[in-house]
Amino acid sequence: MLFQSLYKFSFAFLFASLIFVSTGFSQSTSYLDSLDGKFALQFQINDNFSLSDFQGAVLSGKYHFGKRDAIRLGLEIILGDADSETKLNNLDTNQVDQSVDETNNFGFTVNSQYIHYIRGTDNISLFGGIGPFFQYYKSTRNRKLDVDGIETLANSENKNYSFGIDLLVGVEWWFHKYMSLSAEYGLKFYYLSSRSNFEDDTKKGESKHTAYNISGNHINFGIT
Repeated sequence: MLFQSLYKFSFAFLFASLIFVSTGFSQSTSYLDSLDGKFALQFQINDNFSLSDFQGAVLSGKYHFGKRDAIRLGLEIILGDADSETKLNNLDTNQVDQSVDETNNFGFTVNSQYIHYIRGTDNISLFGGIGPFFQYYKSTRNRKLDVDGIETLANSENKNYSFGIDLLVGVEWWFHKYMSLSAEYGLKFYYLSSRSNFEDDTKKGESKHTAYNISGNHINFGIT
């Protein structure tokens, strides 16, 4: 309960800082002024104060190419190859039924945003961002069944991809010259396409799905 209360308080504090940002007061010096050419890693803060990936399990980072401008990048890769074998002994006939499965998975996600900071008060700044994202995933499964001495083959494949644009707004607080806390939310505009194929010894099928969506992004509360 204590951690949840602290989490909610920290999150509320960051958003309440927007009020101070909008007043237009500024200091002569700020940590933001010293970030030109600096790179940082980003982590999501969960409600129990554990850390997870901010927008990519392989890489979640930010590079400042100016005092008020930065580029963020998130990268995630999925790669899997699994084999399984099952045997079932029929005690009445001593027949052994067998199934062999081969599964392969591959996918990746790329998130990127251009971030622009608006000078606020002390070391708290409002920022806005926009950028593209792309996601791709493919899985295949090959199954061989041997039941009562009759062998059958079945193959399936699933593909899906999506791409679009993120729009976000948030506030960031540099509580140390090497670290900051941020909270953000926004909108996501994207196109989604998925296709599935299935084939065995007796039938063959295919399904397709496409969609255009506008949805709200999850609220991100992170440490940089």
